[in-house]
Amino acid sequence: MSEPLALRPVEFIDNYFPVIDGVTETVHEYARHMQNATVVCPAMESHYLQKHDFPYPVLTSVTARAPFSRYASAVPKIDRKLKAEIAQVKPDIFHLHSPSLLGKYAVSLGKKIKVPVVATFHSKYYDAIYEFTKSKAISKMVTGQIVKLYESCDEVWACSEETGETLRSYGYTKPYHVMPNGTDVSVPDNLPELKERAAETLHIPQGKHVLLFVGQQIWYKNQKLILDSFRLLCDRGGDWFLVMAGSGKDEKEIEQYAASLNLADRVLFTGLIRDRDLLRGVYLNADLLFFPSMFDNAPLVLREAAVLGVPTLATAGSNAAGAIRKNVNGFTAEAVPEAMSGEIQRIFAEEDLKKIGQCARETIPLSWEKLVPMVMERYQTVIDQFRIRG
Repeated sequence: MSEPLALRPVEFIDNYFPVIDGVTETVHEYARHMQNATVVCPAMESHYLQKHDFPYPVLTSVTARAPFSRYASAVPKIDRKLKAEIAQVKPDIFHLHSPSLLGKYAVSLGKKIKVPVVATFHSKYYDAIYEFTKSKAISKMVTGQIVKLYESCDEVWACSEETGETLRSYGYTKPYHVMPNGTDVSVPDNLPELKERAAETLHIPQGKHVLLFVGQQIWYKNQKLILDSFRLLCDRGGDWFLVMAGSGKDEKEIEQYAASLNLADRVLFTGLIRDRDLLRGVYLNADLLFFPSMFDNAPLVLREAAVLGVPTLATAGSNAAGAIRKNVNGFTAEAVPEAMSGEIQRIFAEEDLKKIGQCARETIPLSWEKLVPMVMERYQTVIDQFRIRG
């Protein structure tokens, strides 16, 4: 049996930098904390990948890009070099993080060269497909194909029990293993400086109750609920301010909707924030992370906020709320504007946000340094079982 830390995993992902989301961050942190990991991704922005010195090898596949889209699709079957480049790594295990063409390629190649394949179920694919196609029939058909792909893998991981049950609801019948997400738990010494810099750079007002959303600006993250709830909150009185951090395909429409609610002077849209210290400063200026998304499974932003002592308000029953113990390390409410705005009023009137933020810090985040050895140990288990099966 080989030592887990000496394993050579290959991580497959269908979107990578400069697109930043929870899955991108997970793959990057996996590879960064492993000794011998390789990432395979589309050549979305070859110039970006080439000029950034990643601390691990990055192999890119021939890629087709839809016009006017921030996303691209790898077409690995027509890539003459990719198979040889992967073989040169002498991989011990493949790990697919998205079930598109690169994911299918990983499963197919794994069978050919006798390498076990793990897949992580990260996203609510049915919701994303429906948002794009507006067709229940197409969404069900494509989701069925995704389930078949997962069932062809040697092991499937879910980042929480709630996420695993979502996969079950899609028709997946085989076992799954719960492997949580990690986060950067380091807390800089200069927190007051980071807070002040973010406030000055982005013009975040002081002396107000500041709510924060961090994530892609796409409607299915429940931005309408955020803005409708915030409008009700403002109508009931009080000095409120909302920061919407992130970018996305619906960004302009969401800004226009905020303006239509006469919220332009109470809502700040920051756009994408690549500077991690600036983002930390944004968290530090917030009293509460308002993250009612029903789409996200185990959002990293909830954990990032917790590291800095900022509690989260999530939708009751959502996968995102899986880590929250209500009124202990965070809050939940029903996904309607009246309930959300009422809960926010109650939180600020009755709860000790600093105490609950401290509890969130102590109970929610799991460091990558602790998580990655768990991942490597599980890789070794999958490899051993694969060898026994022959």
